[in-house]
Parts: sequence; C-alpha cells; structure tokens
Amino acid sequence: MTTQSHLKPVAPPPHAPKAHSAHHDHVRQPKLSLRRRVSYGLLFAGWTVVSFVFAQLFVLAVLWVGAKLGLTLPFVLNETVLQTTVSIVVYLVTIVTAVGVPWKLLGQRLSWGDVGLAQQLPRWRDIGLAPVAFVAALVVTGIAMYVASLVIPGVDLETKQQVGFENITQRYEMLLAFFTLVVLAPICEEFLFRGYLYGRVRKYYSALWAVVLTSLVFGLMHVYAGPGMPLQWNVMIATTVLALFIGALREYTGSIWAGILVHMLKNGVAFFALFIAPLLGISLVQ
Repeated sequence: MTTQSHLKPVAPPPHAPKAHSAHHDHVRQPKLSLRRRVSYGLLFAGWTVVSFVFAQLFVLAVLWVGAKLGLTLPFVLNETVLQTTVSIVVYLVTIVTAVGVPWKLLGQRLSWGDVGLAQQLPRWRDIGLAPVAFVAALVVTGIAMYVASLVIPGVDLETKQQVGFENITQRYEMLLAFFTLVVLAPICEEFLFRGYLYGRVRKYYSALWAVVLTSLVFGLMHVYAGPGMPLQWNVMIATTVLALFIGALREYTGSIWAGILVHMLKNGVAFFALFIAPLLGISLVQ
C-alpha cells in the first residue's frame, strides 16, 4: 500500500537573492542620466590621478623638510634602497588616499569584490590566461607603434623608459630593483587601476568604456618621466595597449590576479632586458 505525501514544496521567500556570477556583479546606479554617469566616471579617474600626484608631492615634501631641519637617519640609505623605500611609501599613500578619503568623507565603502580581490589567490585560469594576453598585447603594441609612426611621424617613439636603479653595483641592489619593478609595482598598480578605479567606474559605465577609460588613464600616467626628461609617448602607447588586455581580463575573470600576472610578465621581461642581459654580454636595449 502506498501513501501519498501531503508535503508541498517550499517556495523560496519573495526577496531571496538570485544566484549570479561573481565577475558580472556590477550594479549600475539606477536612474542616472548619461551625462551624470560619464561625469562620475571621469571624477573617479581624476581622483585616482590626484591621489598619485599627491603621494609623490607628499614624499618630496617630507624629504625637503627633513633636509631643511638637518634630520638624518641612524643608517645610510644608498640610491637603490632610497628608491625602493620611496616607491613603497608613494604606493601606500596613493592607495590610502584614493580609497580612504572617499570612504571616510563620503561613506563610499568597498568590498573585496569591488576591487577584484574576492578571489584571494590566482587560479589556474588566471595563470593560463596571463601569457596569452601578454603575447597578444605585444603583437598589438607592435602594430600600434607602426601606425603611430605613420600618423604622427614627428613624435619620438624610441625613447628609453626611465625606471631608475641606474647605479646598481651590489647583488642586494639587484634584488631590491627586482622587487620594486616586478613585484611591488604590478601588485600596487593593478590594485589601484584595475581594482579600485575599474570597480568604481564599472558601476556607471559599460564594460567596454570602463576598460577604455582606465586604460587611457593608466597610459597617460606613464608619459611624464620627470623634470628635464622627454615625454615617453612610446611608453604610453605600450602601457595603454597592455592595459586594454588587462582590463578585459578584469571584466572576464572578475579578479585582478590575471592582470597582476600579465603586468609581472611585462615588467619581468623589461627587467631582464635592462639589468640581466647586459651582465651576460647581451645588448637588447639601445
């Protein structure tokens, strides 16, 4: 004899959240005009640039005041150690300013997902996509350089990028340069541009325009090399193209890990060409 169950299936509560993919979790602000959305995106882009400039001026001011007051450290910092220390401080002040000021003054709190770090470690997918994106970016960069030389023939597209660390004589200095250029810079810059800035802009822009805007800002940040230095238009083109691919990875994966790996590959290749190859008697940079 069979019995028929009188239990009815339980319906989900009316306000239960729907399942969604992590890397498509971009909530558009409701009922905002196109003009206002564009303005908000540009505002966040400008704020990121201002934060970076402020951090550099802050460090310069601290060094200047220390020199005026005759303050000295209990140990001597050579040029390499000083540049690494300054880089760490600049990145930290930039990130704290860009993220912390809107958080405290405007209540704009961020989650780890907002900055592309909901995924705590890179996955095999990120590791596999990174070299593919890097090679593709190299190819497109070569094409972009060729087109730029035809369209704007008067612009120098062979300027050597200024990365510092020019008087390295000790092994530990080489390690510090590697840490600063290949580890520190990719992690901090990807957190700032593809993490914070992209996460903010993506709330108001489509994926395409969010990638374009953050990539242009990232490229323009590499034009100016310092007082008395020529503008690095070739570096701007190369970094903008690279940023386009990294931005696409950010949107596709919902994480900044693949972008960090691509950035590390790019800087690692440049580090080898600038610092390791000459030690081996190989000239890769004119």
